[in-house]
Amino acid sequence: MGKSKLLKKGESKALTISHPNSRKAKALSKQIIKNSTRQKTKMEYAIKRNLFGEKLLWFHDNIEPVEEYTASMLEKLFQKYLSRFDEELEQIAIKHSIGQRQNRQHASREDVIKMTIKRDFEEYNTCGIEMVDVLNKKQLKMFREWDGEMGFLNQFNIRRFSKSFLINYKPPQSKRTNKNRSVSECTDQEMLVAEDNQTCQPTEKTKDVSETEVAQNDVDPTVEVEMEGT
Repeated sequence: MGKSKLLKKGESKALTISHPNSRKAKALSKQIIKNSTRQKTKMEYAIKRNLFGEKLLWFHDNIEPVEEYTASMLEKLFQKYLSRFDEELEQIAIKHSIGQRQNRQHASREDVIKMTIKRDFEEYNTCGIEMVDVLNKKQLKMFREWDGEMGFLNQFNIRRFSKSFLINYKPPQSKRTNKNRSVSECTDQEMLVAEDNQTCQPTEKTKDVSETEVAQNDVDPTVEVEMEGT
């Protein structure tokens, strides 16, 4: 009796084990791969967000306390950002020069800094560095009041600033509507084309008609002929 029970348990357990090429096994492996990929994507996104948050924290600590930021001021800020590792590289170079050491001390840190500087320079000279749109007064105020919480990064208007963009940047001007334009500012072509538009058409002045002209127009010509005949 005992052996038969053990055999039944073994058979039931064997039936629950799926074949490696069965549909159930393939579905389980597919679900495991999907979960691992999703977890990896979340980790990459979190790392990327933290790195971007650290960069914004540097800009937040080094931004000038002004109400309005100009393109020239932002260009100086980016130049300061690109040279933020100069002191650390000098310290590493001094340590290498002491005692004529053959081994590179802090080699990994030096390589990471050089790679970061190279990437930042390439972005600044080509597509631009991501940064909060501080040229906008509202975004500048929000960025200055930011307490460093990473959850509020989605509230900022992020854009890329390149060297050529900052050099050729012109602040937006308020567009003047056609209604505010005077007649003297309208060209002859605009006055001819805009027949139905009242913005460029000068107002026609009504001619003052004298009483004598009205009287002359009202006189019947037959009366004059009869008077000449008499």
